Parts: sequence; C-alpha cells; structure tokens
Amino acid sequence: MPDYPIPDLEEQLRQDRRLGKARRRRRRMRRLLPILAVLLTAAGIVLLLTLTGREEETGASETYAPGSAVATLNFVGDISLDEAMLQSFRNGEDYDFTPLLERVIPKLASADLTVGNLEGSISTGSYAADHSYPPALLRDLYAAGFDVLQTANSYSIQNGITGLVETKQAIQAAGMDAVGTWVSEEDRRENGVLIREVNGLRIAFLSFTKGMNNLRLPDGTDYCVNLLYTDYDTNYSKIARSAISSAVEEARLAQPDLIVALLHWGSEYDKEIADSQKEIAKLLFDSGVNLIVGSHSHYIGAMELKSRNLAVSGGSFIAYSLGDFVSTADVSAAHNGCILSVTVCKDEDGIRITDLHYAPTYSAYPSAELSVDSYAVLDTLDAISFYRSGYYDRVSDQLYEKLTAAVEKMKEQTGLEP
Repeated sequence: MPDYPIPDLEEQLRQDRRLGKARRRRRRMRRLLPILAVLLTAAGIVLLLTLTGREEETGASETYAPGSAVATLNFVGDISLDEAMLQSFRNGEDYDFTPLLERVIPKLASADLTVGNLEGSISTGSYAADHSYPPALLRDLYAAGFDVLQTANSYSIQNGITGLVETKQAIQAAGMDAVGTWVSEEDRRENGVLIREVNGLRIAFLSFTKGMNNLRLPDGTDYCVNLLYTDYDTNYSKIARSAISSAVEEARLAQPDLIVALLHWGSEYDKEIADSQKEIAKLLFDSGVNLIVGSHSHYIGAMELKSRNLAVSGGSFIAYSLGDFVSTADVSAAHNGCILSVTVCKDEDGIRITDLHYAPTYSAYPSAELSVDSYAVLDTLDAISFYRSGYYDRVSDQLYEKLTAAVEKMKEQTGLEP
C-alpha cells in the first residue's frame, strides 16, 4: 500500500459538481481582470476591432434548446520549457510564469475545460535536469485556465518512477487532473480512466504515448504509463492492440457521453503521418473513441472532421498534432501551435459537435532579429490585427511577416480555416 493518498474518483466527481464552476470562475477572473483593465483603457480599442473585422469569438454558433447540455473543450499541444526559460521567470525564491501565458488567457478561459500536454516532470529539488519544472508552473497553468494535463509522453519517467509519482501528485495538488500515468497498481485499477463531468456532459479521457525517450519501465511497473507500442523503447512498430482496446473498453464501461484520446505519437519534426498512426487511429475509433487529439511532432498536423454526430461509429474528429504551445525547439516552424476548441451539445436529438475551430498561437522567444525581448505565448491573429492597426504594442515587421506566413501554412497543414 503506498504511503501517499490515492484519489477517490467518485468523490472527485462530487466535488467537481459542487465546486467546479465556481472555482474556474474565480481563478480566471483573478487573472483576467488586469488584462481586461489594460484592454479597456487602450486608446482606439473599439476602432481596432472595427478595422480588423474580427468578431468576438463566442464558441458555439447555434442556439440551444432548454435542457441541452453544452460544453466547450480547449486543447493545446506540448508545454515544453528549458533552463533558460525557467530562469527568465524566476522571481526571487519563486517563479512567476504569468507573463508567459497572459496573452492567451482569454482564449484558454473561454472553455469549460482546457487540456494540455505537460512535456516534462515536476521536481521540488534541483530543476537543472532536462525538462524538470518547479511546482509554480502548475500553479500558473491552473490560474490561466488549465484543468487537465497529459502526462503520458516522452518525459513520463525522465526522473524515474519517483518523478512520475511526484509529478502526478503535484498536478493534483495544484487543482488539476493528470491523465495517462498512475502512481500505483491500486491507482491504475481505481482510476484507469479520467472522468470529468462538464455542464451535464460526462467525458472520459484516455492518454497514450509512443515511448519515453527510449527508456523502458522497470520490472513490475507496467501499470505506470499507457503505451501505444509493445516495442516502445526500440522500433515503435508493434502496436499494443490489446492494451489499447482494453483501455477504451474500460472507458466505455463508465458510460460517458464521449471519449477523448490524447496521443503523444508520430515523429519529431516530421509532418508525415505514419501508417501505424493511421492504424492506431482506426483501432481507437472502431473501439469507441470519439475524439483524438495528438502531440509530439512539434508541428501542426492534419485535422479531419469525420462526423459532427458523436453517436456514429468510426469516430468523429482527429487532430494528428497541435504543435507546441510553449516551445524550446531550434526549428522556427515548431514555435507555431494552436488552441483547438470543440463545442459539444447533448439534447433530445442526440450528441454532436456544434462548433469546431482553432486559434493559432506563437511561442515567442528573445530574438534581436524579431525584436522580441522575452518568452511569451502569443495569440497569432490578435498580434497580426494589432500590427495592422498600429497598436502601440504591435509586433515587429519581421515577426509580423513570420506570423502571417504561419497562418497560411497552418491552413494547408490542418485543412481547416482558423
């Protein structure tokens, strides 16, 4: 029996019902108020919106009947920081990552539930190890609007099983849920599927990774991580079909309204979709998954809307990769990511996707060439609009050209308009 607490799923759901909405409202407003104050006092803000012709994004585009259950889910890709980034946000003995996130808080906070891939582990000791982050990062991600963090990825056991346990416990202590890793066999049995109830919708989350930086789980710890391949430390060629199907079946037994699979897969810096990815996607959809959201390649990938009707067999929507939300990549194109927004409605006619769009983002970094002096995640379309309207805090000419080119490229890569 472990000497740390194992979360009780049913108690978690009861607490979600009582406190979820109020909690999100309080934390988002706490972060939004300073930003709203700046926007409201900025000269010409109304003119700016008029000139750009961009309407306020409101999520779903249709009117819902009384009694409908409607929820908007936001997804982002890799949240990846290096030591230089960590040190830039050091604030005395603590850290403050608010400047990194504040420009996209309105987008993140527009959803009822926001999900991201935590590409790293949490450590309360030295942060010098690769992709080891202080707990303050979780505090600020939670304050920015995040609710669920994917922990099945390349860095799941980078700091050993102890690091995996510490990371999951820290995420839960910060008020969020981790999905894809477990701290014990009992944790795996009792919480094999993450269930979140959002505005009357019961949503099941699963998460898998292709591998863990070629590391292999120690003997007796196979329960720790959901894996897509049985040869996950070598060739990534033998799909773990039985384990994948069993995980989806466990989710189906929980009788959710929809099942979301978060996949850390593909090859880094490669836009091509491997045959095994297509096989895995088909297996997941045929088993009962409705939505697939991918990460790991660092590039924006194809998005396919198969059906707005979530009740049909064969899946509804897949995003092969959302790119990097916070990027440490040396490759310029890998700094482009997006916030994927999916609105789902359940009413007397069934359950369906009523709105689907993405907001391009850019993970900015200090660059003399681009006239950028700090790390920040930018709302790409807002940055472009501010530049075109001569806004006082506009981006440089060089960064503007990079952002506009990225938006056009993103349309090609995804097959969808932002």
